[in-house]
Amino acid sequence: MTEATSMAVATSALAERGRRHLGPLPLLVVTAALCLFLGLTRENFFSASNLYSLVYGVSIECLAVFAFTYVMVLREIDLSVGAVYALAGVMSGYLLLEGVPMWGAITIALAAAALVGLINGLLVVRLRVNSLMLTIGTMLLVRGLVGVMTTTLRGNTFPRPFRALSREQLFGVNVSIVAMVVLAIAAILFQQRSVLFRHMCYIGENLRSAVIYGVRADRIKVMAFVASSFMAGVAGIYTASRITHADANMGLGMEFTMITAAVLGGASLYGGRGNAAASMLGLFLIAVLINGMAMYDIEPVFQQFVIGALLITTVAADTILKRRG
Repeated sequence: MTEATSMAVATSALAERGRRHLGPLPLLVVTAALCLFLGLTRENFFSASNLYSLVYGVSIECLAVFAFTYVMVLREIDLSVGAVYALAGVMSGYLLLEGVPMWGAITIALAAAALVGLINGLLVVRLRVNSLMLTIGTMLLVRGLVGVMTTTLRGNTFPRPFRALSREQLFGVNVSIVAMVVLAIAAILFQQRSVLFRHMCYIGENLRSAVIYGVRADRIKVMAFVASSFMAGVAGIYTASRITHADANMGLGMEFTMITAAVLGGASLYGGRGNAAASMLGLFLIAVLINGMAMYDIEPVFQQFVIGALLITTVAADTILKRRG
């Protein structure tokens, strides 16, 4: 058997094993059951305005979790995603108020977000820096920069054209919702038909073996980190447009929501598997849970406790599945 054939067989087996873990049906059933419970016990839950608000809010975070999931597939983690989300949003507003044209400001902000991802990726693959510790450092550094810009912008509202960005609609719905649907379809097709996704699974499962078989692991990892930061930047710009002013707390704790949603969707902290479309469904489940607790007048502090417990549970379940692997 040739090396190419061996690698094809190995990657196909890994992808197939991943799909067995990734089935979104249980997550879909739990989400539907929770929605049904809230609909029966809280009359406003199934109102058109509440459901649309839920989908709209989730659609923005879905932009970020899409590429974040594939970083996890590669057995890496990007804890700077929330900070980059804030950086792009605040920087675009800062540049606008400094007189830079809107699309120029957005382009520069997205380039800055992508640069953070590029630096993360290069340090991971060139210096073999642990991505967990590296992106914690990146998160702190970027948060400091965001804090400086937010202090400078305090009291200023972003220009009207930028504020209108989040209200743009296509086919009668917000652009971010359309983008979420397109990304979900793209994720399904990518994971079913792309050789690149099988290579990503192989890298996450066994990096050394993947390199021996000629997979360009370093290049793929750098691309994944850049994509993660870039997509977080897109989501951050959209959020900044929505809230209309600079907020130092933008994206705070977002990285933990991303991890929880991705693991709920079948991704593993040990790499080798992940499903971006299912991660989006995981985000929706979290949003429904938070919405339901708000309808039951549960204190926000306890809401954090529940989300923290959900994160611990998903990570523990992931560890058990890995051991049984």
